[in-house]
Amino acid sequence: MQHSDQPFIELEKAKEAISAMESSESLGQFEEQWKEFLRRTERSWNKAQAHFGKSPKWSGWQGKVEQQRKSDELLLYLIQSRGAEEHTVNAISERQPGGIDINPASGNSLFIERMEIRNGQIVELRSPQAIRIDLLPPRIRLLPVTNRGRKYEVPTSHLGSRVDPTNVIAIAKTAYRFYEKVLAEAEAKFVG
Repeated sequence: MQHSDQPFIELEKAKEAISAMESSESLGQFEEQWKEFLRRTERSWNKAQAHFGKSPKWSGWQGKVEQQRKSDELLLYLIQSRGAEEHTVNAISERQPGGIDINPASGNSLFIERMEIRNGQIVELRSPQAIRIDLLPPRIRLLPVTNRGRKYEVPTSHLGSRVDPTNVIAIAKTAYRFYEKVLAEAEAKFVG
């Protein structure tokens, strides 16, 4: 079987979408690149099936990958998110505004004697103990998706390892590595 660049080109475009998410200057840009990542990842797999499917041995080999795609939380969520994005009007993500997180510098409890906020700014904050204030940036949060009448929760695992459901870029990178490995294995087995 001859080599085809097509599955690899699509996967490279998925990787470019991850880079664009990392450097996006707005939540809108980030969200669009997430959707682009979903499209390109699935397109890469579809092109791999079209190309490697010419081999009579492909059907048996790809069955293992299809089983993972249907049973793994992360892979299944990505497939269904792309499907929901393409074929429904359901949201697959939401924009969350930033905020302020006020915690004790150590320990589990915090006593605040006085706090005054004006126009969204803390103008006075008094406490007898040390305080840690974290600014939380605005972000995109993945939503459970419904596709073809079935609901799919945001993934918390991939092939037995935990994934952070709040870290969209880490989820994308994890999926990218999976498909990168799958394409490399297919190329080695069917092209030689």
